[in-house]
Amino acid sequence: MATSAKRAVYVFSIVPRLAQLVQEALPDVIVINIKPEGRVASEQTKAVEQLKEAEILLADNNFIGEITHLLPKLQWVQGTWAGVEGLVDLFRDKPKPNFPISRMVGDSFGQLMAEYTVGRIISHERDWFECHQNQMKGLWLHEKKIHYYRSIQDLVVGILGMGNIGKEVARCLKAFRCTVHGYSRSVPSDENRCSNVDKYWHTGELSSLLKECDYVVNIMPSTPETRGMLGGDVLKVAKKGAVLINIGRGDLLSEADLIRSLDSGWLSGAILDVFAKEPLSSESPLWKHPKVEITPHTAGTSRPEDVSKTFIQNYKRFSQGLPALFPIDWNAGY
Repeated sequence: MATSAKRAVYVFSIVPRLAQLVQEALPDVIVINIKPEGRVASEQTKAVEQLKEAEILLADNNFIGEITHLLPKLQWVQGTWAGVEGLVDLFRDKPKPNFPISRMVGDSFGQLMAEYTVGRIISHERDWFECHQNQMKGLWLHEKKIHYYRSIQDLVVGILGMGNIGKEVARCLKAFRCTVHGYSRSVPSDENRCSNVDKYWHTGELSSLLKECDYVVNIMPSTPETRGMLGGDVLKVAKKGAVLINIGRGDLLSEADLIRSLDSGWLSGAILDVFAKEPLSSESPLWKHPKVEITPHTAGTSRPEDVSKTFIQNYKRFSQGLPALFPIDWNAGY
């Protein structure tokens, strides 16, 4: 009796060990690992030829939009990143793909970004950077925020974006008895309401939220509605001493508007993991601004074990003829 041919999965990603983990989890599948030749699509001529037979593709988002139209047999694509605004922008005025493209969604992003948020708040409140500077000088000082710091339970933290990640950030903050406010575009249904949020705010109420919060944490995706949302004079009404933590997308406000908000005293600090253009230019004034703390878009990374877990979950659905989870909604923009 003839046996059916094994199904092939093509992996096209710089995420380390990803193909290996997929193969270990799916031993009856042929996993074909094609290494990207560079970081941009224009450098992938050889790789595109190797991917011509791909029906199922697990790939980094920066390659997907530029090469998938060259792969005629594709039936489903799983991205390795959570952010898809680049793909949405690319296809905004073009015919959309005739196959689903799934976003990378998983509990890991919520965990990692909640850790980042809590860790950064504690570090900022206790001024551990200054502690380290004192250590290098051999100084034992009990002064300023090093000694007279606020506890998380003393703070009001507003979260912009109450999806799965926002809910996990709220849960972790609430574990420290923080007062948590959440901002969403619409009133959540009872089943979608987060029990760890003390007060919800919605479209049209942003100014009221800003007046209440010691920290404002942005987790919102980049969409036409969110771009520039904190720009202009919006932050002028922020609570005295407020700090912005941006782990969502960098186009929430322009670099110029952010610096203006800091220099005008509307914000006392900005903790930034994302930027409108990445990598952040070495010429950017943000690098040396005394009120800014920068990390290189690492608050929630695509770890190989997490990407493979999401892909395998979706692959099993695809193999059963079920629609893949987390498809890009081209109209919503994420």
